Amino acid sequence: MKIEGIVKTSENRYLPRGTLIIKDLTSKMSLPKVITDDAIWIYKKVVKHNIRSKSTKKMMAACIYAAIRRSPVTSRTLNELARVSNENKINIQRSYRMILSEIEIKPGIPDPAQKISKIINGLHLSPIKTELISRISHKILNRAKKSKKRYGKNPNGLAAAAVYLACKEKKIKRTQKEIAVLSSITELILRQRKKELEKFNT
Repeated sequence: MKIEGIVKTSENRYLPRGTLIIKDLTSKMSLPKVITDDAIWIYKKVVKHNIRSKSTKKMMAACIYAAIRRSPVTSRTLNELARVSNENKINIQRSYRMILSEIEIKPGIPDPAQKISKIINGLHLSPIKTELISRISHKILNRAKKSKKRYGKNPNGLAAAAVYLACKEKKIKRTQKEIAVLSSITELILRQRKKELEKFNT
């Protein structure tokens, strides 16, 4: 059998199931169609390149994660994806790295500013305070971006730290634990990112 025929057989075998699972997961996460389509496109590449574990759900979840990471506007955490897919987040991460090593995909780095609104909404502040904390949080992140110094890349951690510092500045009592939970990070990560942001905002 020619190589083209083998590839075609593999695609016919795996793509229908993979496409259905990706559509199901993105639907459960309320992700936009552009993310679903991109995840399916990435999965087609995975099948075409015959990447190991291509038939597993964790690989399909990794394709969704890759699509999210490529998006400039869509933001979801790895914890959310792991919970919805019922897969271990470390396994999804490994599959994601496998994809990057085999396929030329620009991963991109999510903008922490995209995650601020979700965290603040979880604090259930008044509309006025919500707007105030959002504005200050974005200012804190912008100062860090303008700095030539390097800072941590964890977008959830940076967003959480910015919101915490904004609340602290305006004397709105919210604990590190509360904000860490809303951000799907640990209190330790929040404290680390807080120290980094404080360097740029003194």
